[in-house]
Amino acid sequence: QNLWPNIILLIVYIIFICAICWKYILYYYYFNNNIVKIYNKTINISDLFLINFFRKYIISIINPVIVKYYYKIYNQQITKIINNKYLFFYIYILYLLINLDYFYLLLVGISETTRTQQNNIINNITSKELSNKNYNNIITDNHNNEISLEFKQWFSGLTDGDGYIYVNKKGHIGFELTLPAEDEKVLRIIQNKFGGNVHARSGLKAVRYRTQRHNVIYKIINCLNGLVINNIRLVQLHKACLALNIPIKDPVLPTINSAYISGLLDSDGTINIYKSFYNETYRYQLTISITNKSRCNIEFLLNVIGGNIYFDKSVNGYYKWKANSKLLHLKLYDYFLKFPPKTIKSHRTFLIKEFHELNFTKVYLDDNKLSMKYKIWKNFKVRWNNKN
Repeated sequence: QNLWPNIILLIVYIIFICAICWKYILYYYYFNNNIVKIYNKTINISDLFLINFFRKYIISIINPVIVKYYYKIYNQQITKIINNKYLFFYIYILYLLINLDYFYLLLVGISETTRTQQNNIINNITSKELSNKNYNNIITDNHNNEISLEFKQWFSGLTDGDGYIYVNKKGHIGFELTLPAEDEKVLRIIQNKFGGNVHARSGLKAVRYRTQRHNVIYKIINCLNGLVINNIRLVQLHKACLALNIPIKDPVLPTINSAYISGLLDSDGTINIYKSFYNETYRYQLTISITNKSRCNIEFLLNVIGGNIYFDKSVNGYYKWKANSKLLHLKLYDYFLKFPPKTIKSHRTFLIKEFHELNFTKVYLDDNKLSMKYKIWKNFKVRWNNKN
C-alpha cells in the first residue's frame, strides 16, 4: 500500500524522459465525459507488467496525480489532471514518501513542441546524488577512489594559473585547462581522474583539457571550492557554484603544508639558471619565480616562503615573485620533495640541491674537456635541460 506513490513517480518519470509518439495509446479513460488518452512514449515498454498494472488498477481506482494527454486535431496539447477531492491527501502522502527535490517531477510544465526536459531532470537528480556523495568534501574519481586533499590543492594551483571556468547564457558550465604541448601527460592525469577530453590547439604548441559533462564539472568544482584564491578564477568558480547549487566556501590561503604552490609553479612558475659576469669572471645564479597580473594572487608567498615581489612593466605589466637565495632554494627543495610538481619543471626541482653543491665548488670554471669537473658540470647541464 505504501509503494503506490513510488510507482506513480516511476511512471511519470518514464513519461517525462521519452519522446511523444501519438500512435501508441495505452488506455482510453472517461473522465467527466471527456476522453483521456494516456500515451506510452516508446514501443519497448508497452508490454511491461508495471504499465499494465498501472492502467488497470491505479488509474481506475485512485486516480492520483498523473500526467494525461488530451488529443485535439491540429492542436495536440498536454495538460495535467488532479483529482481535487484527494488533492491534499495525495500531496501530503507524496511529501512524506518522496524526497521533496524529486516531487517537482509531478508539477513541472511540458511542451509538446519540444523534446521533454530530460537533461534538466537528470541533472537535478544527479546533482542531488552527487551532493549527498560529496558530503564532508569526499569526492571520488572515475575509478571510485577518493581524491586526496593533496591532489585538490595541486589542482587548484594549476587551475589558478592556466584554468578557465565559465557559465554560458544557456546555463551550461564548462572547464578548460591549457598547457604547453610537452606537458600533455599532466592533462592526461586530470582526464584519467575526472573524464573529459584533451585536444591539441591548432596553430599553437599547446594542448587543452575541456569538459562540459555535468558529473565531471560537479566533481571539479567541488575539488576547487575553497582552495582557489586567484581573484579572477574565484569569480568564475563562484558563478559555477551558484549554477550547480553548491554552497560557496571561503578561500583558504595556502601554507607550506599545501600542495597549492606546486600546482602554481606548474602553471605560472619558472626555475632557471642564469650566467652572470663579474670582474672578468662569471658565476651561475639559480632563480625560482612565479608571475601574475595581480600582486594579491602571489602575495601569500612572502609569508609562506619568503623572497620578494617585483613589478615588470613589460607585456602590459605583471608582478613577479622571486626566490634568489640559497636558503630559500633549499627550503623549496624540501617542499618539492614532499609535494612534487607534475610538469616537465619537476626534474629541475630535484636538482636544486645538487646545483648549489656544484656551484659552491665552481666546477663550471674548469674548461678542460678531459677533466672530471668539466664532465660533471656538462652532465649536470644535460640533465637540467632534459624535457623528457
